[in-house]
Amino acid sequence: MIHKILVVEDDVVFCKLLTRFLSKKEFVTNDAQKASDAYALMESNQYDLAILDYRLPGENGLEILKKIKKEYPDMKVILISRFGDTETADEAKSLGAEAYVSKPINPDELLEVIHSLK
Repeated sequence: MIHKILVVEDDVVFCKLLTRFLSKKEFVTNDAQKASDAYALMESNQYDLAILDYRLPGENGLEILKKIKKEYPDMKVILISRFGDTETADEAKSLGAEAYVSKPINPDELLEVIHSLK
């Protein structure tokens, strides 16, 4: 069951909206705007799910996904991106992402995806 979520999104306004929405839905959330901050949070917290934006400063979401699956194999990952191309979605899933969601995100649809993860 998903309880604690890490949101990694460089758009601060969207990130705060998403974490606020998830918090209101009874999830415990933390957020980061870049990979290094996300890694620091993962070292000091145990997350059930990471929601990763594809385009981030420094490392992209796929690079963070690779590290998560290597170091935190039980953590679920949803990759989000404005670029709804199937190539990125296929790569994300081949690297172990449980889902790929295109922006703009419908919060209720994202919630359905989160609830579908076991």
